[in-house]
Amino acid sequence: MVINLLPPKKFFRPDEVASILALSPRTIYRMIRDGRLPSAKLGFTGPLRVPRPSLVALLDQAQVYS
Repeated sequence: MVINLLPPKKFFRPDEVASILALSPRTIYRMIRDGRLPSAKLGFTGPLRVPRPSLVALLDQAQVYS
């Protein structure tokens, strides 16, 4: 199961998501902007992070199509 291969974190940086998905960081930011990958800002002006459930859902969706 793919979920067990993810690091035990609640939030991931966009560059970490890019590494996990073998995509470029630019693609990850585009997916976030388009709404395909839900994300959250930590605090008012804090860094952008991808919650673990969003990443797991994306991985599950990718498995359906592979």
